[in-house]
Amino acid sequence: MKVSYFETGRYILPPDLPREWPVPGAAYDPEAGVEAYRGMVERIRFVEELGFDWVSVSEHHYSPRILTPSPVVSAAYLAARVDKIKIALLGPIVPVSNPIRVAEELAMLDTLAPGRIVVGLLRGTTNEYLSYGLNPKEARERTDEGMELILKAWTEPQPFGWQGRYFQYRTISLWPRPQGRPHPPTYALGTSAEAGEFAARHHLGLGVSYGTFELMGKSARYYRERCPPYGWKPGPDDIIYRANMILAATDEEAEEALQRRDKQAAFPVRAGLRDALLQADVTRNIAGEKRPANVGGVLPISFCGGPDRVVEQIRRCREEIGAGVLDLSLQDPGTGDVGAMMQALELFGKKVLPHIREV
Repeated sequence: MKVSYFETGRYILPPDLPREWPVPGAAYDPEAGVEAYRGMVERIRFVEELGFDWVSVSEHHYSPRILTPSPVVSAAYLAARVDKIKIALLGPIVPVSNPIRVAEELAMLDTLAPGRIVVGLLRGTTNEYLSYGLNPKEARERTDEGMELILKAWTEPQPFGWQGRYFQYRTISLWPRPQGRPHPPTYALGTSAEAGEFAARHHLGLGVSYGTFELMGKSARYYRERCPPYGWKPGPDDIIYRANMILAATDEEAEEALQRRDKQAAFPVRAGLRDALLQADVTRNIAGEKRPANVGGVLPISFCGGPDRVVEQIRRCREEIGAGVLDLSLQDPGTGDVGAMMQALELFGKKVLPHIREV
């Protein structure tokens, strides 16, 4: 089992900060922002020393709870300051991006830090489509076309044109080329049948997140079933599971922490906007089973307990989902008690990580 630490930028929220998305820019504290990014480096160096395999960064906008609007900038900043740990971009939101720009920047990053970059490409959360004015009804098709274009830009040896439904380019010829062949380790992120099918067809990994073992296992099984028709069989490292964990010295302490947990959603939106987004984004599903998007909802805790209980939960996760990589948050984004998170990271590195390597 490989383990990744999900780094969010950890901007410390003052008690009176508005929480509804989008958060007014006037509430931003420049000094707190500088401190948030300084803390990123300290945490990454710490988890590298503990033996974590990856650190992951994501893309979110208009909120301090995850202060990484550009995963490429985040990854470049971190890769220059640590020596061994892999940097996973999980991931650029493809439908709101210029795919050629994404392909160029990721290839450049793979050249600057060869062998240390992992890529995840995804559709993104529904509220994020408002950041750059994307129609939610187009998101699925734009995602698939954008990912197709990124993969071709990485691998096509000759200049080519692209005249798609959503993206048109007269000439494409990528410089620099990725160091990895045919490209860095790449995952399609999502639980839908479309994400699983895309990953299987292109021999990519699959990333699933923030769901029960049962539901994420269903998505992962669909993906594994779709791979043989395309001539290959994925291994455990081809499946990533991103999840929240509450880890404490004892089961009782972890349960108490769970009860004290702030039930605030990561990106709460007002009721009218939430309903409109849900109505527009109707294609969400898990392995083909229709499921509404989690717009403005609270993210679940998938692992909770002392070290021994968490090790057993991870074993069950491996059995039910088949994931060979865990991408973990050990405290909710925006939580102010960074000291407690550092203690949980240390406890995980010393008391859990050594016992799950052979899981």
